[in-house]
Amino acid sequence: MAVREVVVARSQRQLSASALLGSLEYPIMRALWERFPLTVGDVLDRLNDDRSSDDELAYTTVMTVLSRLHDKGILAREKQGRSYEYRPRCTEDELVRQHSRNEVQDLVDRYGPVALAQFATALQDAQPELLARLVRLAEEGADG
Repeated sequence: MAVREVVVARSQRQLSASALLGSLEYPIMRALWERFPLTVGDVLDRLNDDRSSDDELAYTTVMTVLSRLHDKGILAREKQGRSYEYRPRCTEDELVRQHSRNEVQDLVDRYGPVALAQFATALQDAQPELLARLVRLAEEGADG
């Protein structure tokens, strides 16, 4: 697949953190992006609503994943009685943007001008509507 086709295909996708998070982290974050704050029990109930009784998650499993997401800085938590209430520190779009910013910076740090030349080549081959969208995304990123 040509560079331009890859760039176009990727640009047409919704921003999603599903590829950035683990197989259980993403559904947990989706539950919290839809409604927060939630306790471990709240998240467990929401996730198990969509599962068969043979496939239900354990309380300790959800608690461990929530704790790890907190340790990664993706979730904030506040003690409420004997349990914690969790809330996302950012939206899904913000998480994707932050991760992509870090990835690009890592590429530039690692490969310097070669990485920048590859970005420029991809932009040269891009369709005008994609370039306009990229400019809008860059402006939104500069504001955020």
